[in-house]
Amino acid sequence: MAKKQTFADKASKKNKSHYCPVCEAEITHIRVVQANKRNGNWRFSNGPVGVCKCNEAEVYG
Repeated sequence: MAKKQTFADKASKKNKSHYCPVCEAEITHIRVVQANKRNGNWRFSNGPVGVCKCNEAEVYG
């Protein structure tokens, strides 16, 4: 049988944060969707991007 997971186990897993080596801010991961026109048709590409204070203006702007 599987081991029961306690609330303390769940809470400790969410504290794994990554920090930017340049600006030392916490990196937040978001999904970016871009519309591209190929051969007269619109295609959507999406992917995860890490955002910190260094590249915040490039991603959101």
